[in-house]
Amino acid sequence: MLLQINSTLFFQIVNFLLLIWILNKLMFRPFLDLVERRKEETEGTRKKAESAMDRAESVKGTYNASMAEAAAEAAVLSESQKKAGREEGERLIGEARSSSAAYLDNARKELRAGLDQVRKQLAGQSADLAGEIARKILGGNRR
Repeated sequence: MLLQINSTLFFQIVNFLLLIWILNKLMFRPFLDLVERRKEETEGTRKKAESAMDRAESVKGTYNASMAEAAAEAAVLSESQKKAGREEGERLIGEARSSSAAYLDNARKELRAGLDQVRKQLAGQSADLAGEIARKILGGNRR
């Protein structure tokens, strides 16, 4: 018979239970506590990483919104500057046109005045010239 029940069996059972208790206190419990602590640390680190990612996404969203707003403001400012430039250009062209029109009017008036003066001079000279021609013709026939 292989298995005999005697007094050594009792000592073997006590020895086995004592060994399990010692191993549990010295090895299994510390190992399980270590595994639990690492699991908690890993979970805490994961939560911190998720929180940091959420904050980063929030900052990124704020940044993108700010950039879009700045681009929109730049477009509005650019358009308003273009409009102001066009208006200023149109104003300058209008001033130049009115200035040139006034200059042309003055030049025309001066030309008319000069032309009238020349006509008067020519009218006077033509009368003198006609009289002199008539005298020469008439005076030449008298001979």
